Amino acid sequence: MIGRLPIFARRGIDLSSYPAIEEYLTQWKAELTPKKTGMEKKGRKPGSYKWYELQDDVAYYTAFEKPKIIYPQILVRPNFAYDEAGTFTNQKCFIITNVDKYLLGVLNSSAVWTFILGNSPSLRGGYAEPRKDFMLSLPIPNAPDADREAIAGLVQKCLDARGVGCEEWEAEIDERVAALYGLDAATEM
Repeated sequence: MIGRLPIFARRGIDLSSYPAIEEYLTQWKAELTPKKTGMEKKGRKPGSYKWYELQDDVAYYTAFEKPKIIYPQILVRPNFAYDEAGTFTNQKCFIITNVDKYLLGVLNSSAVWTFILGNSPSLRGGYAEPRKDFMLSLPIPNAPDADREAIAGLVQKCLDARGVGCEEWEAEIDERVAALYGLDAATEM
């Protein structure tokens, strides 16, 4: 990292196009150079990548540049965030691509949180760890357009307010999502 910005040197990048980064990374070239065998003391795992490139292919990196929902590996409450800024995450966060704000509202609802708590590995202190297989099988209501637009509009209000003073909108999202699941807002899934 230079300062607080990550260096994302994917495979095939031309480092000479970034002379300041090349100069900065050169101080660790011996440690970053791939080993030819497993017997060498310095260097990274053997491979056909250049000394400054990531050792593992990350062909999926373009997904980070798209609008997405980001959520942490471990949750204590619904904490799904919408990102349009092209934010990259580490291995402690997951992303969901091809999304809309309707989905964000559903994921952050009380109904889905109850479902996550009841169906994910539970951790001490009320935390949950919704795993990939669980998230892929999470039942998301196929709502009529009017409901989708209403929930997405409420979500947009919360996003515009940066989460401040959104309690009334969040309560309405909870009610609307519960109704889509055939529940009343106080009923658990």
